[in-house]
Amino acid sequence: MTWKQIVPLMEQVKITAVGDNELVHVVYVPEGITCVGIGTDAAVFVHMEYPLYAYKVYAPGREKKLENEEKAYRMLGENPYFPHFYGKGTNFIVLSYEQGTNLYDCLIQGIYIPRSAVKQVDKAIQYARERGLNPRDIHLKNIILQDTGIRLIDVSEYVREGNDRRWEHLKEGYWLFYRFISRKKIPRPVIEFVKKRYVKQQGPGFSVKAFGASLFRKLFRGKERNFSL
Repeated sequence: MTWKQIVPLMEQVKITAVGDNELVHVVYVPEGITCVGIGTDAAVFVHMEYPLYAYKVYAPGREKKLENEEKAYRMLGENPYFPHFYGKGTNFIVLSYEQGTNLYDCLIQGIYIPRSAVKQVDKAIQYARERGLNPRDIHLKNIILQDTGIRLIDVSEYVREGNDRRWEHLKEGYWLFYRFISRKKIPRPVIEFVKKRYVKQQGPGFSVKAFGASLFRKLFRGKERNFSL
């Protein structure tokens, strides 16, 4: 069984883009195919009889994203940090299906994020740089925690220029604050609130320590007052 055997089915999948920062809309999925993830440019599908493959289908108008992601995966080659790239179709790429829990959901579910996972992300970033890429758009939903380590997904931004410091800020926040929320279930609205505040406040002079301490006291006032950095 190879990924090419169900290409005719995958070509029947219909999705549409809603907006630059909104999730795509899944219009039609043939029987036997399941949607396992939705993003702003594409959705990911698996077939029950071919569970090793993930088909990332891009919405019309997102062809450049597909080209960028294909290029990035080809440059990454075989490696222990990113999904394996098998090939492409008319509007999709085929990757190894990476099961696990992304770090965003780890926070929601109270799943422990070990230090080794953070260190592996740094190794993955260094590897991508050595392959001539510019690792960016690395955030909680793009890092999957598995029993054997981590996998980074959504690499289309890696071929673009520019400095994206989100991972550096997340990493610093982990070392400074994670011990206070480790194994605690963080409500989704709280995470979204922090994200919005971060987008508004980051810039020249931004301090992860000051930002985190301020939010920590605001969100957990009366419950977790006794913490020191």
